[in-house]
Order: sequence, then structure tokens, then C-alpha cells
Amino acid sequence: MQQPNWETFRAVAEVGSISGAARVLNLSQSAVSQKIQQLEDQYGTSLLVRSTQGVRLTAAGEVLYRYVVKLLHTLDEAHDRVRALADERPGPIKVGASLTIAEYILPGLLTRFYGAELQGRLTVMMANSSAVLDLVASHAVDVGLVEHEIQRSDIVRRRFLRDVPTLLVHAGHRWAGRTRVSLDEFVHEPLILREPGSGTRAALEAALADVGLGVDDLTISLVLGTTQAIKAMVRAGLGSSVLSPLTVLPGERGDFWSVEVEELDFARSFYAVHLPLPLSDGARHLISWLTRAGVPAH
Repeated sequence: MQQPNWETFRAVAEVGSISGAARVLNLSQSAVSQKIQQLEDQYGTSLLVRSTQGVRLTAAGEVLYRYVVKLLHTLDEAHDRVRALADERPGPIKVGASLTIAEYILPGLLTRFYGAELQGRLTVMMANSSAVLDLVASHAVDVGLVEHEIQRSDIVRRRFLRDVPTLLVHAGHRWAGRTRVSLDEFVHEPLILREPGSGTRAALEAALADVGLGVDDLTISLVLGTTQAIKAMVRAGLGSSVLSPLTVLPGERGDFWSVEVEELDFARSFYAVHLPLPLSDGARHLISWLTRAGVPAH
């Protein structure tokens, strides 16, 4: 029996129409329909529901689609591994990194890693920690680097760094010069937060939960999507924020003052995460290196 074209089935499932998949694959509609029919004949069941609006997967089609995505990922990985052996160099490594890690930690680490040991290619996708976990789960990246505790049975984790965020205020703030403030003072201070899903926000939420509070108990002035934007707002005196000290660069240290908050423990760990599947040599090497490398000093 002729081997069905898995790429064709995936394209139809993701595009939602035979004609659209044909355009993506540069095939005729009849060729696409024929390949889908071969697949349905092999499994003895309908995989698509066809209508004038396009197609959608049946229950059987949904199950097959999940396996096809994994199968094609494995085939791509096998192709990369074979090519790497043929070329006598490591295959490419796809890394997903949270924004704080990607912007403030990864550059120094990768400079040391590339210079010392890495000879293959590496690509980095930036997103908040929750989105990075989704990238790992969907096979979009080999390794994820995230900023908070992982509570997922389908994800393997390895801690590579401990971080203790603090409350940052601008240098002219009334709290500049103090070492700590009370929880009540903190709750009433205008705060600039990261968006839900970020590791920095998760650390804040966990600390608040430990004392029976939530984000709604705070005085929130702004919610922003990047640490750089938050620092600019803090510097301008528009609020204070809980951030990692690793995000304050040497040239910025005169702009901010770090203050502890009584009763709140913002300590967290950074993790390298991946699916419980065999890793490429390059990805395994990177994780091993991260867990023993430490963080370069600013």
C-alpha cells in the first residue's frame, strides 16, 4: 500500500480546507483529496467532516492529528541528527526562553557556552514563561528556560539558577536609603507589574499567597509586557516594581534602589525544561552545561 502523506494531512487539519492546503503544498486539490482518501481507507474511518465552509477533524481525525504532529517532529529530528553526523557537527538546538532569562541572563551564558563548548547552531524564541512551556509541550522547541516552579507531569525540569527578586524604587523615591518596608506600606505603594503568565509575576503571586493575599490586594498602577519597559516607568517615578536584581545592568545601578518587603519571600528558581523524550546531543549538552555553569556577573 502506498504510504499516506502525513504532511498533507497535517496541512489540511491546520489550514481547515482542501483548497487552502493545496495552495500551501503547491499541489492540486485532487491530489490532496486523493492522499486524504488513502489515509481514510487505511484506517477505515472518516477523518474529516467536509462542508461548504471547509473541513474539520472528526474525533478520529483529532487523535490521528496529535500523533502525526509527534511523528513529523520525530522525523525532522532524525533528519537533523543524520545530517549532523554526516556533516560531523552537532545538529541545531531550538531554545525557548522567558523574557528575563533571554534578555539578561542568556547572552552571558551563551557567550561562555559558544566560546567553550558549542559548535552547532542555536535558535532562541522569546516569550513569557507560560508561553515557553507551551512551546516545549508542542515540540516547537527542544529546551525551555523558565522562571518559576513547574507543576506539569508531562514536563521534565532541571533547576539551573536561584534568583531573589526585590522591590525596586527609583533613586529619588522616599524609600531610597531604606533596607526594608512593611507589608502594609508595600500594599499601598503604586506598583508596576508584569503581565499574567510571566515568571516574575508568578513569583510575586506566590509570595502574596503565602501571606493570604492576592494581586487584587495591591495598588496596581500599570501592567507591562517587558522588564525594560517597567524599568523605564520606575525610573520616571510612575511606580515601583518587583524585579530580579539580575535585570539591573551596571550602568543603571545609580537609577534604582532595592528594598526588601517584610513577610514576603520572592525567592524562586529558574529551570531548564523539556519533554520526557530522547534529547539531541546538543540539547542534552546545553542542559548539562547550564546546570553547572552559574550566572556571569554583570
